[in-house]
Amino acid sequence: MRKSPTKQPANGAGRSRFIPLCIAGLTCFVVATILGYGAWYLFGTHKEDNRRGQTVVVTQVTPTPAPTSTPAPRVVLAPAGEVFVEGGEVVLGDGEQVPFRRDFVQSFYIGETEVTNEQYRDFIRETGHNAPTGWTNNDFPAGAANEPVTRITWRDAVAYCDWLTQKLGVRVRLPTEAEWERAAKGKENFRYPWGNEWRDRAADCEENKGRVRAVKSFPENRSPFGAYDMAGNVWEWVADEARDEQGNTLTQDGVTLRVIKGGAATEPRAFISNSARYFVPEDKGAMSLGFRYVIERRPPVQTPESRP
Repeated sequence: MRKSPTKQPANGAGRSRFIPLCIAGLTCFVVATILGYGAWYLFGTHKEDNRRGQTVVVTQVTPTPAPTSTPAPRVVLAPAGEVFVEGGEVVLGDGEQVPFRRDFVQSFYIGETEVTNEQYRDFIRETGHNAPTGWTNNDFPAGAANEPVTRITWRDAVAYCDWLTQKLGVRVRLPTEAEWERAAKGKENFRYPWGNEWRDRAADCEENKGRVRAVKSFPENRSPFGAYDMAGNVWEWVADEARDEQGNTLTQDGVTLRVIKGGAATEPRAFISNSARYFVPEDKGAMSLGFRYVIERRPPVQTPESRP
């Protein structure tokens, strides 16, 4: 009897199919691994990881603040050497030695101090105007640069104002009596620039053996608007003619009399005040008589932001 061929056992056939499957699975694993690594390299976070442990310098950018819509407060400043005087009603006189009268003035600028010897010397050198009595070679005495110029006439003071007008390009002139008192008294209508009571530390007088001093020697002798030495130190020329009760111009030997204001350090205390006045011929000077000027600049516009 012929024998049939012998069959391979079943577990041998399974082994032959397992090997190809393993190879295919390994291949898929390798491919998947390569693709996964590539994706991680291109799109992953490995670059940030590589920086760990390193010092990273960060530049901080400060954002620019947004512009504010509220404008800064407007500060009104007077030109150097002058103070701004707000216009208004002026009560002239003191009701005792000088009768009361009322006037109204517009706003203006006035010299912070009397014109000094040094300032007046510039005028003399540029114009050839005659120097005051007591000067040598058109120069003031040593050490007197900041003292008020004195021994000048009303006409000399006007000539100085005309010269300064040409230099500045705006009108410069002597103050009226009403302007002068407004600058000295302020809105409060003070008897003295500093208040209503006399202070020995604010001004010299005859009782204290007073003498003419450099401007601003008494810091307390300052008016509410900021002008120095308006009572005491030296008398000051103003523009006004002296008039009698009928309003007629007063003269002396045919020369017009002009008003001087404030008193001087050589006067008795009773003759020194914001209302003090006297009459002097316009062609005469005195050792305790000087001046300050008004400059006609356009007053600043007062806005809510510029008011105190």
